[in-house]
Amino acid sequence: MNRTLPLFPLDMVLFPGAEVSLQIFEPRYREMLRDCIGDDRRFGIVLIKNGSGTSSSAEPFLIGTIAHITEIGAPRRGAIPITVIGEDRFRIVQESRVRPYLTAEVEVLEEDASDMASDEITLASHDSAQRYLGTVLASQGVYKAEPDVPTDPKKLAYYMGMIATTASNRSLQRLLEPERLIDRLQAGIALLEEESDRLRKAFMRAGPGRDRSLFSSN
Repeated sequence: MNRTLPLFPLDMVLFPGAEVSLQIFEPRYREMLRDCIGDDRRFGIVLIKNGSGTSSSAEPFLIGTIAHITEIGAPRRGAIPITVIGEDRFRIVQESRVRPYLTAEVEVLEEDASDMASDEITLASHDSAQRYLGTVLASQGVYKAEPDVPTDPKKLAYYMGMIATTASNRSLQRLLEPERLIDRLQAGIALLEEESDRLRKAFMRAGPGRDRSLFSSN
């Protein structure tokens, strides 16, 4: 299904199901917000590929996520706080720079009910998410938490991207883009294992004071 969508290029990746807060302060995006309120309260968030968010010529990646505005706060210091939740992914078909902000014809990438993942890859994804969260929490001195990781593979694929707060935006984009569920899950496993290993090595290099490393094999 194709539709026209206002686009908000940012230095972030929004995943379906994720809720984030944004500050709208540039005049062109305040206009975009007014137009969204007058329509269906939706716009697209895309990661910037080249350029910067303050440039009208910033080039976005082609795959992004529809953001549904769920809350609009009172302006503070010239910025309007909003809360959005990620919905479907989309692919940019044709950009338009006629308005002050970027718009595009996009193809909405709806979830395919027949796109399934094996129990084995789902379990491996679940375990990777738990290990990564355990590593992050342990690096913060939290040792006994039991993170509530989703078991539904489609939710899990995006959840792995939501929790990977130590990963680069471009790495997260590689989790958002694959068409097949199994490819998104495998990309998530690879990323979380890489980030977990990097965190453990960083912790061991820093050392927890006079105590031995939390991640020591001894």
